[in-house]
Amino acid sequence: MKEEKNIINILILLSISDDELHQKEREFIQDYIDEKNFDLDIDIILDEMKDKFRDDFDTSCLFYINSVEDKILRNEVMTLTKRLAAADLIVRDREIKFLELVKKEWQI
Repeated sequence: MKEEKNIINILILLSISDDELHQKEREFIQDYIDEKNFDLDIDIILDEMKDKFRDDFDTSCLFYINSVEDKILRNEVMTLTKRLAAADLIVRDREIKFLELVKKEWQI
């Protein structure tokens, strides 16, 4: 369960990197949760992240990025993040920076 939640955390962080969780991004994440039969709620996860990290977006990114250690999961997350970044048909600078941070941390 921990790994699946970490994947969703990363997807949510990418989504809110531009300070807004767009409807198409939310739908993408929810579809993935449903497809994988994860017992997770996006809003609860958002609240947990806010409680844990307050407004420290960079620290939360590093924490969740480094929480995924399995190489196969990392590859899946990279594929998902690329698809998610394009879900609202606009890839913003902060989303690109987030993806670059993931690549740097995982040395991809």
